[in-house]
Amino acid sequence: MILLAETTMPSYEPVRAIQRGLAVLRAISEHGPITIANLVSKCSFPQPTVVRVLETLVAEGYVYRQAGKSTYLVTGRTLALSRGFDSRSHLLQISAPVIDQMHAQIGWPSNLAVFDRDAMVIVYSNRASLGLSLPSRMGARIPLMTTGVGLVTLAFMPEEERKMALSLAQETGGRWDSDPRLASKLAARLAQIRREGYAFADEEYLEAVYQSRIWAVAVPILTTDGKVLAAISSLVLTLAGERRRLLQTILPSLKKAAINIRDQLVADGQ
Repeated sequence: MILLAETTMPSYEPVRAIQRGLAVLRAISEHGPITIANLVSKCSFPQPTVVRVLETLVAEGYVYRQAGKSTYLVTGRTLALSRGFDSRSHLLQISAPVIDQMHAQIGWPSNLAVFDRDAMVIVYSNRASLGLSLPSRMGARIPLMTTGVGLVTLAFMPEEERKMALSLAQETGGRWDSDPRLASKLAARLAQIRREGYAFADEEYLEAVYQSRIWAVAVPILTTDGKVLAAISSLVLTLAGERRRLLQTILPSLKKAAINIRDQLVADGQ
Protein backbone atom coordinates (compact mmCIF):
# COMPACT_ATOMS: atom_id res chain seq x y z
CA MET A 1 0.00 0.00 0.00
CA ILE A 2 1.21 3.54 -0.75
CA LEU A 3 2.03 5.56 2.33
CA LEU A 4 0.69 8.97 1.41
CA ALA A 5 3.05 10.78 3.75
CA GLU A 6 5.95 9.41 1.72
CA THR A 7 4.72 11.06 -1.48
CA THR A 8 5.51 14.55 -0.15
CA MET A 9 9.09 15.54 -1.02
CA PRO A 10 11.21 18.07 0.90
CA SER A 11 10.60 21.68 -0.13
CA TYR A 12 13.73 22.13 -2.28
CA GLU A 13 13.65 24.31 -5.36
CA PRO A 14 12.91 22.23 -8.49
CA VAL A 15 15.85 21.60 -10.84
CA ARG A 16 15.07 23.93 -13.69
CA ALA A 17 17.09 22.04 -16.29
CA ILE A 18 15.13 18.85 -15.58
CA GLN A 19 11.83 20.72 -15.77
CA ARG A 20 12.79 22.07 -19.17
CA GLY A 21 13.98 18.69 -20.39
CA LEU A 22 10.72 17.03 -19.37
CA ALA A 23 8.68 19.82 -20.97
CA VAL A 24 10.48 19.38 -24.29
CA LEU A 25 10.17 15.58 -24.17
CA ARG A 26 6.45 15.84 -23.38
CA ALA A 27 5.91 18.30 -26.26
CA ILE A 28 7.66 15.98 -28.72
CA SER A 29 5.66 13.00 -27.45
CA GLU A 30 2.34 14.84 -27.73
CA HIS A 31 2.93 16.84 -30.93
CA GLY A 32 5.65 15.03 -32.86
CA PRO A 33 6.88 15.04 -35.51
CA ILE A 34 7.73 18.60 -34.51
CA THR A 35 10.26 21.23 -35.54
CA ILE A 36 12.54 23.23 -33.29
CA ALA A 37 10.55 26.38 -34.07
CA ASN A 38 7.32 24.70 -32.96
CA LEU A 39 9.00 23.38 -29.82
CA VAL A 40 10.11 26.92 -28.98
CA SER A 41 6.50 28.02 -29.39
CA LYS A 42 5.00 25.11 -27.42
CA CYS A 43 7.46 25.28 -24.52
CA SER A 44 8.07 29.06 -24.44
CA PHE A 45 11.82 28.48 -24.02
CA PRO A 46 14.61 30.31 -25.89
CA GLN A 47 15.74 28.49 -29.02
CA PRO A 48 19.28 27.82 -27.71
CA THR A 49 17.74 26.10 -24.65
CA VAL A 50 15.50 23.92 -26.82
CA VAL A 51 18.44 22.98 -29.04
CA ARG A 52 20.59 21.97 -26.02
CA VAL A 53 17.76 19.91 -24.57
CA LEU A 54 17.14 18.22 -27.92
CA GLU A 55 20.81 17.35 -28.33
CA THR A 56 20.80 15.81 -24.85
CA LEU A 57 17.63 13.78 -25.51
CA VAL A 58 19.05 12.55 -28.82
CA ALA A 59 22.34 11.60 -27.16
CA GLU A 60 20.45 9.66 -24.45
CA GLY A 61 18.34 7.82 -27.04
CA TYR A 62 14.90 9.23 -26.17
CA VAL A 63 14.46 11.42 -29.28
CA TYR A 64 15.60 11.19 -32.91
CA ARG A 65 15.58 13.49 -35.91
CA GLN A 66 13.69 12.20 -38.94
CA ALA A 67 15.96 11.42 -41.86
CA GLY A 68 16.10 14.24 -44.40
CA LYS A 69 13.79 16.42 -42.33
CA SER A 70 14.00 19.01 -39.58
CA THR A 71 11.42 17.32 -37.36
CA TYR A 72 11.85 15.25 -34.21
CA LEU A 73 10.06 12.22 -32.71
CA VAL A 74 10.39 10.18 -29.52
CA THR A 75 11.98 6.73 -29.66
CA GLY A 76 10.74 3.46 -28.21
CA ARG A 77 13.07 4.02 -25.27
CA THR A 78 10.54 6.47 -23.82
CA LEU A 79 8.30 3.49 -23.06
CA ALA A 80 10.80 2.41 -20.41
CA LEU A 81 9.96 5.55 -18.44
CA SER A 82 6.49 4.17 -17.65
CA ARG A 83 7.44 0.58 -16.74
CA GLY A 84 7.37 1.28 -13.04
CA PHE A 85 3.94 2.91 -13.19
CA ASP A 86 1.22 0.93 -11.43
CA SER A 87 -2.26 2.14 -12.35
CA ARG A 88 -3.73 0.61 -9.19
CA SER A 89 -1.20 2.39 -7.01
CA HIS A 90 -2.06 5.65 -8.72
CA LEU A 91 -5.77 4.99 -8.26
CA LEU A 92 -5.13 4.29 -4.58
CA GLN A 93 -3.02 7.40 -4.13
CA ILE A 94 -5.84 9.56 -5.47
CA SER A 95 -8.73 7.67 -3.90
CA ALA A 96 -7.55 7.23 -0.30
CA PRO A 97 -7.76 10.90 0.75
CA VAL A 98 -11.10 11.31 -1.04
CA ILE A 99 -12.53 8.28 0.75
CA ASP A 100 -11.17 9.42 4.10
CA GLN A 101 -12.70 12.86 3.59
CA MET A 102 -16.04 11.27 2.77
CA HIS A 103 -15.78 9.20 5.96
CA ALA A 104 -15.33 12.40 7.96
CA GLN A 105 -18.43 13.87 6.30
CA ILE A 106 -20.88 10.97 6.54
CA GLY A 107 -19.50 9.12 9.56
CA TRP A 108 -19.41 5.69 7.86
CA PRO A 109 -16.35 3.85 6.52
CA SER A 110 -15.81 2.68 2.97
CA ASN A 111 -13.98 0.13 0.83
CA LEU A 112 -12.32 0.73 -2.52
CA ALA A 113 -12.25 -2.39 -4.67
CA VAL A 114 -11.00 -3.29 -8.15
CA PHE A 115 -11.89 -6.16 -10.44
CA ASP A 116 -9.29 -8.91 -10.87
CA ARG A 117 -10.19 -11.76 -13.27
CA ASP A 118 -12.81 -13.57 -11.19
CA ALA A 119 -13.29 -11.49 -8.04
CA MET A 120 -13.12 -8.05 -6.50
CA VAL A 121 -10.02 -7.11 -4.51
CA ILE A 122 -10.19 -4.63 -1.63
CA VAL A 123 -7.33 -2.18 -2.21
CA TYR A 124 -8.24 0.38 0.44
CA SER A 125 -10.49 0.44 3.49
CA ASN A 126 -11.07 2.60 6.55
CA ARG A 127 -13.56 0.08 7.96
CA ALA A 128 -11.63 -0.31 11.22
CA SER A 129 -13.41 2.84 12.38
CA LEU A 130 -16.59 0.78 12.84
CA GLY A 131 -15.00 -0.70 15.93
CA LEU A 132 -16.00 -4.21 14.91
CA SER A 133 -13.88 -7.18 13.97
CA LEU A 134 -15.00 -7.60 10.37
CA PRO A 135 -13.60 -9.96 7.75
CA SER A 136 -12.41 -8.93 4.28
CA ARG A 137 -9.20 -7.07 5.05
CA MET A 138 -7.28 -5.09 2.43
CA GLY A 139 -6.06 -7.42 -0.28
CA ALA A 140 -8.97 -9.82 0.29
CA ARG A 141 -10.75 -11.28 -2.73
CA ILE A 142 -14.53 -11.00 -2.42
CA PRO A 143 -17.39 -12.29 -4.63
CA LEU A 144 -18.77 -10.61 -7.71
CA MET A 145 -22.45 -11.55 -7.51
CA THR A 146 -23.16 -10.74 -3.86
CA THR A 147 -21.07 -7.69 -2.94
CA GLY A 148 -22.12 -4.16 -3.80
CA VAL A 149 -18.75 -3.42 -5.40
CA GLY A 150 -18.94 -6.63 -7.42
CA LEU A 151 -22.45 -5.99 -8.67
CA VAL A 152 -21.82 -2.40 -9.81
CA THR A 153 -18.66 -3.55 -11.55
CA LEU A 154 -20.49 -6.32 -13.38
CA ALA A 155 -23.32 -3.95 -14.29
CA PHE A 156 -21.05 -1.52 -16.11
CA MET A 157 -18.72 -4.06 -17.72
CA PRO A 158 -18.92 -4.80 -21.45
CA GLU A 159 -21.06 -7.90 -21.96
CA GLU A 160 -18.26 -10.16 -23.21
CA GLU A 161 -15.97 -9.21 -20.35
CA ARG A 162 -18.80 -9.84 -17.88
CA LYS A 163 -19.47 -13.30 -19.31
CA MET A 164 -15.78 -14.19 -19.03
CA ALA A 165 -15.57 -12.89 -15.46
CA LEU A 166 -18.60 -14.87 -14.34
CA SER A 167 -17.37 -18.01 -16.08
CA LEU A 168 -14.02 -17.77 -14.31
CA ALA A 169 -15.71 -17.00 -10.99
CA GLN A 170 -17.92 -20.09 -11.31
CA GLU A 171 -14.88 -22.26 -12.07
CA THR A 172 -13.18 -21.27 -8.82
CA GLY A 173 -16.00 -23.05 -6.99
CA GLY A 174 -16.76 -20.26 -4.54
CA ARG A 175 -20.13 -20.60 -2.84
CA TRP A 176 -21.53 -17.27 -3.90
CA ASP A 177 -20.42 -16.89 -7.52
CA SER A 178 -21.39 -20.48 -8.37
CA ASP A 179 -24.92 -20.25 -6.93
CA PRO A 180 -27.40 -20.92 -9.80
CA ARG A 181 -30.19 -19.22 -7.88
CA LEU A 182 -28.24 -15.96 -7.76
CA ALA A 183 -27.17 -16.36 -11.38
CA SER A 184 -30.77 -16.71 -12.53
CA LYS A 185 -31.66 -13.31 -11.07
CA LEU A 186 -28.47 -11.54 -12.10
CA ALA A 187 -29.48 -10.05 -15.47
CA ALA A 188 -32.53 -8.29 -14.01
CA ARG A 189 -30.53 -7.09 -11.03
CA LEU A 190 -27.74 -5.66 -13.20
CA ALA A 191 -30.28 -3.86 -15.39
CA GLN A 192 -31.73 -2.21 -12.29
CA ILE A 193 -28.25 -1.23 -11.08
CA ARG A 194 -27.47 0.41 -14.44
CA ARG A 195 -30.69 2.41 -14.18
CA GLU A 196 -30.13 3.50 -10.58
CA GLY A 197 -26.34 3.79 -10.55
CA TYR A 198 -25.75 1.93 -7.28
CA ALA A 199 -26.04 -1.53 -5.72
CA PHE A 200 -26.65 -3.07 -2.32
CA ALA A 201 -24.76 -6.12 -1.11
CA ASP A 202 -26.83 -9.29 -1.07
CA GLU A 203 -28.72 -9.77 2.22
CA GLU A 204 -28.01 -13.50 2.44
CA TYR A 205 -24.30 -12.82 1.94
CA LEU A 206 -24.34 -10.16 4.67
CA GLU A 207 -26.04 -12.60 7.02
CA ALA A 208 -23.50 -15.34 6.36
CA VAL A 209 -20.40 -13.15 6.53
CA TYR A 210 -21.34 -10.36 8.93
CA GLN A 211 -24.31 -11.85 10.77
CA SER A 212 -26.32 -8.94 9.33
CA ARG A 213 -24.52 -6.44 11.54
CA ILE A 214 -24.01 -4.15 8.55
CA TRP A 215 -25.44 -3.30 5.17
CA ALA A 216 -23.42 -1.94 2.26
CA VAL A 217 -24.11 0.23 -0.77
CA ALA A 218 -21.70 0.74 -3.66
CA VAL A 219 -21.22 2.97 -6.70
CA PRO A 220 -18.85 2.54 -9.66
CA ILE A 221 -15.97 4.80 -10.57
CA LEU A 222 -16.48 5.27 -14.30
CA THR A 223 -14.32 6.81 -17.00
CA THR A 224 -15.74 9.66 -19.06
CA ASP A 225 -16.80 7.11 -21.68
CA GLY A 226 -18.53 4.84 -19.16
CA LYS A 227 -15.89 2.15 -18.53
CA VAL A 228 -15.69 0.90 -14.96
CA LEU A 229 -12.36 1.48 -13.19
CA ALA A 230 -13.21 0.49 -9.62
CA ALA A 231 -16.02 0.70 -7.08
CA ILE A 232 -16.54 2.31 -3.67
CA SER A 233 -18.86 0.98 -1.00
CA SER A 234 -19.97 2.43 2.31
CA LEU A 235 -20.56 0.14 5.29
CA VAL A 236 -23.35 1.02 7.71
CA LEU A 237 -24.38 -0.57 10.98
CA THR A 238 -27.82 -2.15 10.72
CA LEU A 239 -28.80 -0.69 14.08
CA ALA A 240 -27.98 2.87 12.97
CA GLY A 241 -31.47 3.62 11.72
CA GLU A 242 -33.72 3.49 8.70
CA ARG A 243 -31.80 2.68 5.54
CA ARG A 244 -33.78 5.03 3.30
CA ARG A 245 -33.07 8.00 5.57
CA LEU A 246 -29.36 7.21 5.82
CA LEU A 247 -29.09 6.78 2.06
CA GLN A 248 -30.14 10.40 1.57
CA THR A 249 -26.75 11.40 2.96
CA ILE A 250 -24.58 8.43 2.04
CA LEU A 251 -25.49 7.92 -1.62
CA PRO A 252 -24.89 11.50 -2.83
CA SER A 253 -21.55 11.50 -0.99
CA LEU A 254 -20.53 8.19 -2.59
CA LYS A 255 -21.42 9.44 -6.07
CA LYS A 256 -19.59 12.72 -5.49
CA ALA A 257 -16.49 10.85 -4.30
CA ALA A 258 -16.55 8.60 -7.38
CA ILE A 259 -16.76 11.62 -9.69
CA ASN A 260 -14.01 13.39 -7.75
CA ILE A 261 -11.69 10.40 -8.16
CA ARG A 262 -12.57 10.09 -11.85
CA ASP A 263 -11.88 13.79 -12.47
CA GLN A 264 -8.50 13.63 -10.72
CA LEU A 265 -7.51 10.60 -12.81
CA VAL A 266 -8.57 12.43 -15.98
CA ALA A 267 -6.55 15.49 -14.93
CA ASP A 268 -3.53 13.22 -14.50
CA GLY A 269 -4.05 11.78 -17.96
CA GLN A 270 -5.43 8.39 -16.85
